[in-house]
Amino acid sequence: MTTVPPMPFDHGFPADPYSRLAPFRAGCPVARVRTPAGRPMWMITRDEDVRAAFLDPRLSMRGGRTEPYPPARRALDVTLVGHDPPHHTRLRRLVTPWLTPARVEAYRPVAEAAAAELLDAAGRDDPADLMRFAHAFSFRVMRALLGVPAADEPELYACAESVFARPVRDRARVQANLDRLDAYFREQVARRLAGPRQRDPGDGVISAIVDAWEPGGPVSRDEVVSLCATLLFAGYESTAQMIGMSMATLLARPGTLAALRAEPGTLPHAVEELLRFQTPGPFGTIRTASEDVLVAGTVIPAGGRVLLSIAAANRDPDRHADPDVLDVGRATATRHLTFGLGTHFCMGAALARLELTVALRAILDRFPRMSLAVAPERLVWQGNHLNRGLAALPVRPHG
Repeated sequence: MTTVPPMPFDHGFPADPYSRLAPFRAGCPVARVRTPAGRPMWMITRDEDVRAAFLDPRLSMRGGRTEPYPPARRALDVTLVGHDPPHHTRLRRLVTPWLTPARVEAYRPVAEAAAAELLDAAGRDDPADLMRFAHAFSFRVMRALLGVPAADEPELYACAESVFARPVRDRARVQANLDRLDAYFREQVARRLAGPRQRDPGDGVISAIVDAWEPGGPVSRDEVVSLCATLLFAGYESTAQMIGMSMATLLARPGTLAALRAEPGTLPHAVEELLRFQTPGPFGTIRTASEDVLVAGTVIPAGGRVLLSIAAANRDPDRHADPDVLDVGRATATRHLTFGLGTHFCMGAALARLELTVALRAILDRFPRMSLAVAPERLVWQGNHLNRGLAALPVRPHG
């Protein structure tokens, strides 16, 4: 008889989801668990099963429901990830042509300039909080990609910081800032609708989305507004946390750090291994079974809510040898699931890879003697089972 491991979602989960998920992957790969809020879920942890589940249309964002969402107070309240094909496909088509690796590459100079300026400021503090750099850098690149005026960056950044701050200390302030962001993106879309169509590609992704949208078609104006805001939200916090996690991981391994400095050409592949080794999102977006689904000998009943464990799959020894070891030359590094798989594969994957590579290269070049200002075990982690990250990353820029 298989022994069911204890519930994984204790207070230490954000710091180390991997050791808590490993017993499930080994002995109970499809498990009935409860979230910290007490909601029952089915959790899938083996790489092979997680991959199959990502590609299974019966595990959907809406559980097979096809009726429209009821009107929401804010456009931001219903996002891209709340839809299944074919409507999800319609929404993605408005933006995916502008997030290809080739298109994103045009923003490398923007990212490099942002990294240089922000690291200049970070280098004046000792110790410095590298998460402050990571958040400001990620936001600036996203702002440029969207085509939002630079003059609007300070106010937008303050709103975004409030929305993503953990723990939430002032819910009323968060809601007020969400309203401000909603109003801001409504105005950005309205201004572009009132202007000329077919603008210069340098005008940004918001303009590209508006130009591609057909008023009166199946995609509503609120959905266009939400899509623009979702790009900012999805690309800002997760990329900033990935930069922080990557640097924390490398600073705790001086030998690996020295090797990357000595061979800068290996950094893009090292980024893939870092994406495998650490992830801000331990699970994919929650799915719902639209009918009974058999997974690894266990039936997930229709209506069952499902967690696909990216973190557990990325450390599956059946996919990656010695998975708890960081190996920047790992042959299977690109086989991680950090960006998901299938229909809901992360649209911003190419941009995230670019930002990670640029940020890490800039940090390694500018601060060759950087070190952690605290022991790795004293770093403070925050978040929950769906989103985790570092509260701060104190470093000594000059050693």
